[in-house]
Amino acid sequence: MGQKVNPNGFRYGITKPHNAMWIADKSKFSTYLLEDMKIREYLEKFNREYQIGNIIIKRTQDEKVSVIIYTAKPGVILGNEGANLKLLTTNIQKFTKNRQLKLNLEIIAIERPELSARLVAEEIAIKLENRAPFRVAQKFAIRGALKAGAKGIKTKVSGRLNGVDMARSEGYSEGEMKLHTLRQNVDYSTATARTTYGAIGIKVWISLGDVMEGGK
Repeated sequence: MGQKVNPNGFRYGITKPHNAMWIADKSKFSTYLLEDMKIREYLEKFNREYQIGNIIIKRTQDEKVSVIIYTAKPGVILGNEGANLKLLTTNIQKFTKNRQLKLNLEIIAIERPELSARLVAEEIAIKLENRAPFRVAQKFAIRGALKAGAKGIKTKVSGRLNGVDMARSEGYSEGEMKLHTLRQNVDYSTATARTTYGAIGIKVWISLGDVMEGGK
């Protein structure tokens, strides 16, 4: 049996920064962890609408929470004069059931969405839901990522492809993809396409080259 490891978890703290940056004692750890999960759960509802590529949560000693949202559509999240951002902050406080939560949302624009595995996976999922051929959707994503400067990309879709009776997996790979080396900067994400024939799982790996000494 092949044993596979998540490419992101494999690299966190080594060549990839953590998605949550805070320290807490035993009495507060579980509370903070639950809050983090709630914040991510709420924001993930708007993945496609806001094109969110990544969410990083930071906490300070005075219990201030900074949520950094990497998005391809910063203007949509901000709204007119930041009105939507204020609404989003209030809704997160309601969802976490903590009105006293000192929340600060920071929006960072993703310059090249084609190099974000999460956005590419969601793009393939949207196309599959709109009944586009799964091979065309994958090849289009691969072409876009390589054109944007990726060193390599690998995609895989699994499920009842084209509505056939038996589920199967099919994927494509182009360029370099060294998953066994820690210095290879690999972005990995998954998405789900809800089609009339059932759910289709999508996996995307994007290689951005090697991380050399000094973070270059």
